[in-house]
Amino acid sequence: MTRVNSAAKTDVQEGISRRSLLKNSAAVAGLALVASACVPAGPEAAGDEGMAASQEPVDIQIWWRINPTTEGVLQVFQEQHPDITVSLGDLGEAVYGTPKYVTAVAAGKGPDVSYQNRHTFRQFASRNLYRPIEDLLERDNVDKGNFMAGPIADLTWQGTLYGLPHTAGTRYFFWNRTHFEEAGLDPDVGPETWDDIMEMAPQLNKMEGDRIVRYGFLPHFPPGLSDQLLIYAMENGGVSQSEDGRTNLINTDPWVEALEWCVHMIDEFGGGNAAASSFMEGFAGQPVDPFAQGQVSMCSYGNWMIGRYAKFPDLDYDGTGLMPVSAANEGAQVNWSCGWTFVIDPNTELVEQGWEFMKWVISEKYVRAAGTVGLELEKAEWARQQLPGEPIFAPTPPVYQPAMQFMLDEYYSVLPERQKIMMQRYLDSETFSVGCGQIAGLAAAELWIGFKNAWESALTKKQTPQEALDASHADVQKALDAAWENLESS
Repeated sequence: MTRVNSAAKTDVQEGISRRSLLKNSAAVAGLALVASACVPAGPEAAGDEGMAASQEPVDIQIWWRINPTTEGVLQVFQEQHPDITVSLGDLGEAVYGTPKYVTAVAAGKGPDVSYQNRHTFRQFASRNLYRPIEDLLERDNVDKGNFMAGPIADLTWQGTLYGLPHTAGTRYFFWNRTHFEEAGLDPDVGPETWDDIMEMAPQLNKMEGDRIVRYGFLPHFPPGLSDQLLIYAMENGGVSQSEDGRTNLINTDPWVEALEWCVHMIDEFGGGNAAASSFMEGFAGQPVDPFAQGQVSMCSYGNWMIGRYAKFPDLDYDGTGLMPVSAANEGAQVNWSCGWTFVIDPNTELVEQGWEFMKWVISEKYVRAAGTVGLELEKAEWARQQLPGEPIFAPTPPVYQPAMQFMLDEYYSVLPERQKIMMQRYLDSETFSVGCGQIAGLAAAELWIGFKNAWESALTKKQTPQEALDASHADVQKALDAAWENLESS
């Protein structure tokens, strides 16, 4: 049975307490065991000879997300690999620097395998926080060509691959078809440019007296996405760093203009930041966000919401991965892609067992296991909320192409027609999206903090967009200079 590492208990107590939808996590694992049914062999089959037979199971520590799905799929993995047991620990913060992982590895006490976000990948690979895996790929004939090209590029530092990409995702623009029809707009066609958004937003706003009760568009919805500035800057032709990766560019004209546009949209069509933010805060802690409740007509979000919004049968929505762009960038195909990756601790002695898990978790066998558990959880959630119809389940897209094909055949093919089309649009957007690892460079954590700080300072009028971006630029450039200096001196 998967064990939750005692050292991680404090970190994950909140996550464990949220399991009220299932009375016993063992029951979830039991549901998952049917996933041991035969599926096409994944890359894990190629390397069985690499593991020496052992009398006792070897226990590996994996830092991941602790929830019923991960616990369930790990039960399946151990069922299929009786020579390996897993102690599951929580990854902790993974967007603004992964401090738990960095501290543990530096102290020689890192997990054997860890989940990592790709935007910080080059920053950490350059500091030798991950084990290179080129030797394992070659030995077990794992073909990089069977993965999406973008994530492989993100995980490559100085010609060497340091992890196996697991999932991917892009930004995604949604609109409410019913609202479009009410306003006399074509519900089949979303905005293609910022000018389109500025024309549509006031038509979609709904007023009660002098109060906005339905917003056509809010650039800072959803409030939890603190890196929203990035997609708007890219829509205006902005890039985050010079080609050599040594100069930060987030205070250049495309970034300043994008942030000015966002501030203008909130002031002009959202009643100002204070009113719009107060409106969004009213939904904090609710399972249904303003777009799902029909109180926001258009939003710049992520592809992961395609399936989540399908829970609401009264929500007639559409979307695309081709993001609206500024007039200066009209005609450009713009998006960015990011996702999650598994890595091996550079100090672990359990490389073979960790590698065996990594090959399994990117394969079709994982998709089967995750799909089995995920669908059962979705059914339970629909029953709890007393939602009509059949649960719609769209797992997070994998990066390994055979696993993706299995998911397309097994899960996406049975989606309702509109969700099926939206999923295809997402897959199309991956072909032109820029990988977050290439965006972030060697000061990724500081860059993401810079996005957040500049965004908040400009929207709250503490600083002008230029001042806010100048301040963030200075912090990021200082970190970038230090990273290059340390790299070259070592």
